[in-house]
Amino acid sequence: MWPHDHLPAGITISATVFIVVITLIRLALTLHTSVFGRMINTLLGFDAAAALLREPIFARQVAKFVPGGLPSVFDTWHWLTVTAWACGLGMALLHENGPVRYRSQFKIVIGISAAIGLAFLFLSAPARNQGMTSIAEYGGWRYGIYIGLYSALPVIVSGYYYILKVRGTVWRTTTLWERITVAALVCFGVASSLPVCMMAVSVALDAVGAGNAFTRNTYNLVADGFASGEPGLFVFAALVTVYVPSAVQAVVQQLRLDRESRAARRMYPLWRDLTSAAPQVVFQLKRADNWNVSPQERLHRRRMEIHDAAEIVARYVLPLPNAIDDLIEATVDEDDQEELRMVAELFLAAKRLTDAGGEPAGEPAARGADVPDEQTLLRLWQPTKALIHTAGHGSDRRTPISARRFTSGMVKSGAITVPAPKPARKSNDPAGLAEPGNRLAV
Repeated sequence: MWPHDHLPAGITISATVFIVVITLIRLALTLHTSVFGRMINTLLGFDAAAALLREPIFARQVAKFVPGGLPSVFDTWHWLTVTAWACGLGMALLHENGPVRYRSQFKIVIGISAAIGLAFLFLSAPARNQGMTSIAEYGGWRYGIYIGLYSALPVIVSGYYYILKVRGTVWRTTTLWERITVAALVCFGVASSLPVCMMAVSVALDAVGAGNAFTRNTYNLVADGFASGEPGLFVFAALVTVYVPSAVQAVVQQLRLDRESRAARRMYPLWRDLTSAAPQVVFQLKRADNWNVSPQERLHRRRMEIHDAAEIVARYVLPLPNAIDDLIEATVDEDDQEELRMVAELFLAAKRLTDAGGEPAGEPAARGADVPDEQTLLRLWQPTKALIHTAGHGSDRRTPISARRFTSGMVKSGAITVPAPKPARKSNDPAGLAEPGNRLAV
């Protein structure tokens, strides 16, 4: 579309799609971010829109619905780029003056960018009237002023960031990626400033009669680059590359593949069993609020609900049935027996409460039983359920219900795993007064 395009459409479209995809991921999935992060997202949004309007395939379709046709699309493309740079200046003002004081200054910067947009429309009016594709095709002093206004904010922003860097304030960012963003903006600004300086030097030399073929070729080369927007497109694509890791992280979190989400999934069976017995500990969020909860917050809530439910269930713990206690004694290492008994008591209490719909038949104990820590519950919950299931079916065989650490007290006899002989324990009931099978309190 533009009169000075040189690269194949496939290359520029690929760069444009890359920019738009990363931007859309950031805008859609990076919801919980700082003011600085939201400013970055705004900058990316304006630049992605500018990249779309720069691409001839998209611009021609948009021009059918825009008053003034292609010259107006040309102006809009450049105004969006200027506004993106205004957001870059707003980021510098934010770090220099704080989240409150920067607002009034940023409004002035946005007002200036709006004024530049109006100036673009005024300067390109002759090109529109003559049916040209853009003011770049019209040329003349109007195009010179146009390029000057288009390049003003990049020069100002890069200069301001350099001043802040010298003063040591530009690096007071909260994350590594914010720091990289600042550095990329400085490099982007310098890259945009050099062509402007080259054009200014060429024009000045021609004005005093010292121009030659080299200065004229330099001017034409830089002007062609501004007209096509191709150099700026790839410089911005390089800037967007900085945000690929954060975009990938956002996708991973959305798919629940991050570390916190995996930890929450490992906790789900334990959480489900305990909260079914004590559903009052679960705080139900609205669908929209639950969708926007961060993985860290979701994991923290699950941990708190497990803790609260376990404390409630522990008040309804009863002594273990003889069959389960004997099975634990026969099949579990001594180091793990007491912990597994506590987990088994908690599981059975949770099952009784769940079967009763969360309404216990009796009164809770004045002081609940001891609750194992979170890691112990996660490690032993599933093996305890399998062991209780085995005891409930009256089986004497060892089933694959636990980790290797539970198997050291076992020996195999043929195809059946049976308990290994254990040394006789000292009896606290030498007179045989206790009922057979009952455990004595020691």
